[in-house]
Amino acid sequence: MTLRVVTVGTLLISAFAIELLFSPAQSLRPLFLLAAVSFGMVLLYAVLDPWLKGKRTFAYLQLFGDILVISIFVQITGGLESPMSFIYLLPIAVAALMLYRGGALVLAALSFACYTTLILLGETVFSRQSEPSRVTYFLVAHLVAMAAVAVLASYLAERLRSQGHELDERRGAVARLQALNENIIESINSGLITTDLAGRIHFINRGGMEITGLSQSEISEQTIADLLGLGGDFLHEIRRRLLANRRHRFEQYFDTKDGRQIFIGIAASNLYDKAGQPLGFIFIFQDLTEIHALEQQVRLKERMAALGQMAAGMAHELRNPLAAISGAVQYLRGEFSPRGEALELMDIILRESERLDQAIKDFLTFTRPGEFAAQSVDLVTLTEDNVKLLRKSREFQVGHRVTTSYESDRMICDVDPNRLKQIFWNLATNALKAMPDGGKVEIEVRWAAEGDEVEISFVDSGVGMDEQQQRLYFQPFSSSFAEGTGLGAAIVYRVVEEHGGKINMESGPGAGTRVRILLPRRQSGALPQEAAGESESDKRRLAS
Repeated sequence: MTLRVVTVGTLLISAFAIELLFSPAQSLRPLFLLAAVSFGMVLLYAVLDPWLKGKRTFAYLQLFGDILVISIFVQITGGLESPMSFIYLLPIAVAALMLYRGGALVLAALSFACYTTLILLGETVFSRQSEPSRVTYFLVAHLVAMAAVAVLASYLAERLRSQGHELDERRGAVARLQALNENIIESINSGLITTDLAGRIHFINRGGMEITGLSQSEISEQTIADLLGLGGDFLHEIRRRLLANRRHRFEQYFDTKDGRQIFIGIAASNLYDKAGQPLGFIFIFQDLTEIHALEQQVRLKERMAALGQMAAGMAHELRNPLAAISGAVQYLRGEFSPRGEALELMDIILRESERLDQAIKDFLTFTRPGEFAAQSVDLVTLTEDNVKLLRKSREFQVGHRVTTSYESDRMICDVDPNRLKQIFWNLATNALKAMPDGGKVEIEVRWAAEGDEVEISFVDSGVGMDEQQQRLYFQPFSSSFAEGTGLGAAIVYRVVEEHGGKINMESGPGAGTRVRILLPRRQSGALPQEAAGESESDKRRLAS
């Protein structure tokens, strides 16, 4: 309808110009009247548009109206002699585009019928005397032209339609594939980073941003070497390794934005275009912190098992000769009553024998802990009893303070009390040793995981430990103290595992240490508290 208004308006302006400039003998008022009729038809179509829009009937109605207007225009401009009869081809071509082959042939037939009627009326009504052969020639020529335009235009329109459908399908397939690729990249938990050949980061997926704690804008300002904290030769080394192997994998620690240190595994590969030309690099990485911790635990267990077997053999072979040496020295000391240097040497022998005997006892405790016997125990009472003993120990100095806090006055939990005392004693004495100039040890007992676990924490204000000391803390023979055997923390680790619990620590140089233990509240086969009390009293009675 817009094109129709533009076309009729152009013809109307042309008619005005012709009349003003050339003053033709024949009046052009019929053209003005035809233009008014055309504008009136456009207004009618605009009124019908809300009800008939998109329907084939509406298209046929408008195109048929165009044929009538064209027929009148041809009649005004000369009938058979009119040079404007080619305009019939326009609605036929439009019909081919909108209604395809069937509509184009219908419009061609209507156009030829109107043109034929126009010519016959001109010859009879308006008494135009034309040669029959000339009339036949014009009719046949217009018939051939209209039919040819209808067939060719409809053929091109159908080809265009099929190509458009195929293009839409391909666009849809490409869009779906692109969306699928984007969804896959954004949905994987692993991080993915793409860079150019110089190592400048172009893209990072959602998983990578979650692992690193950085946004796309923060990542895009860096190179991969800066992000990973590696040297300038990093990309050169990557290229060298990728020449030898299409994929290179390495692991390292990474400091996140929120201050955490995680352990990540990174796989590097080349990024190519469709022609096989290198565009840059692809780095796929995962957070392996938990897996790395589990691997360390497995290695620690293997080492503890091997050392335990060795310790058992050494304890068996050394304890009896040590007892003989200690007994012989005591006998000589009582028999000969030595003085001076001899007495000092005998005291050194006895003192070192006691220290060695304690080390052997730790070996035996480590290798042969005995049967695990869980009992329902009040952790408040057990902790307070151990605190009293701790305050009387030789590790407790004048500047030391021990505080306790409990979530409730009575906290019943299924544990092996003897093994829990080992945990308490080793961690508490280590905390005191870490504060040679005095300080405070805080012992906290509270419920965790909605009451299904108990959390026991030992917090000191001592010298703290660096990362290397923290990694070796629970390994045998890795004591930070000169007089320690290095088995106390290893025993604690094993006892926590026997209870089915977890243990972790937080420390830093000069920042003190916090050891956090999680133990299940319930153990299968645990004795009730009354039975446990009787068992303990029986043991004390038998021991006395």
